[in-house]
Amino acid sequence: MTEGTSTLASVVQELSRKYAEPEWLKEMRESAWNSYVNTPVVRLEKSDLSKRSWEIENLPLDVQSTASDAVDALVQSIVESGAPVLYVRDGQVVRTEVPASLSQRGVIVTDMHTAVAQHGELVKAHLGSVVRTDESKWAALNAALWQGGAFVYVPKNTAVDVAVHFVHEDTGAGAGIAPRILVVADENSSLSFVEVHVASSEKASGVVTSHVAEVVAKANARVTFVSSNQFRKGPTHFATSRALVHQDASVDWVFTDVGDGYTVGLLESELQGSGSRSTIRALGMGYGRQHLDLTASMLHEGRYSTSDIVMHGVLRGRANSIYRSSTHIFKNAVGAGSEQHDRMLMLDSTARADAIPMLLIDENDVQRCGHAASVGRIDENQIYYLMSRGIPKPEATKMVVWGYLQPTVDAIPSAGVREFVSNLIDGELA
Repeated sequence: MTEGTSTLASVVQELSRKYAEPEWLKEMRESAWNSYVNTPVVRLEKSDLSKRSWEIENLPLDVQSTASDAVDALVQSIVESGAPVLYVRDGQVVRTEVPASLSQRGVIVTDMHTAVAQHGELVKAHLGSVVRTDESKWAALNAALWQGGAFVYVPKNTAVDVAVHFVHEDTGAGAGIAPRILVVADENSSLSFVEVHVASSEKASGVVTSHVAEVVAKANARVTFVSSNQFRKGPTHFATSRALVHQDASVDWVFTDVGDGYTVGLLESELQGSGSRSTIRALGMGYGRQHLDLTASMLHEGRYSTSDIVMHGVLRGRANSIYRSSTHIFKNAVGAGSEQHDRMLMLDSTARADAIPMLLIDENDVQRCGHAASVGRIDENQIYYLMSRGIPKPEATKMVVWGYLQPTVDAIPSAGVREFVSNLIDGELA
């Protein structure tokens, strides 16, 4: 495993100098770097990370690159819709469009570097409070080397009625990327946040990218967080997204991954407050030799907290996916309840999927707790029925697949991103 320790240590220092970061953030980066160097790679069942090399010593501080046509069109469609958008390419902030009406109400939408400079105390209070810098090797890597990223703050009693967008494009010009997202929804507020990560070209194998998103939903807040990814083969992509959900607050996750990359992802809600709620809807569309290891996790600590997990996967070629659904109801989480539903479709005999549901219940008084998982081929009777109505087999297959995926795509609160994801899926089903 190549560490490039001395080179990357200097990058950590250079990032702090470049953005004139305060001492507390500089210390956080250095502490995270030490954690990265000293933390072993986590062993994951069915995902052998030990065989994948890490090549990150050439991480650039400045990259000159050009947007792909698809991403450029997506960003333009968001701008034309009047929704706020932050566009970052290879770690560099390219475009920020925020309606004045949001700023006038105290809503903050900006990149992380500007947030540190202009809202330092707010960032300091929450950065690293949900995803600890030392909890895993890839979380530590992100905390040490993040660049670009997005910060959103919604004040008390404020409802944001348009989705906030963060578009991050990796053109392949750099060795690795590490965007950081921090979303804070204050009491009685509401927000929809939509992030899109696009790798517009392949990279050499051995490159590592690390994405981290932290969500803080305070009492009675309502947050919808969408993560739509198109990762390409070559790098190892790590993505860690976690929400801290306070009393009577809710966080709804929508996750899509359409690509042929090697991805290890975590979506997790810590249901800390009484009456807190969270849902996860996830879909993966894998092709080629894609490897997607996705864990959807609910941690129930609050009384009468509830959660639901729905995961759908569709695999072609030699794609291989592992879907882990995990619910942990801790002692004293009286009245908590959770359900899990995982369903995987394999379109080719060479594809493989594993559904691993897990229930950990330490409290006797729960209202509901169950899981269901299935892995298999498309029901030939469904295809035969559609073909008997004059529909060609490829179109019939496409219709059945969309029957699984459509509810998750429809849950994306952004017309432009829904169309973007739909086009990716259609492209692989054509």
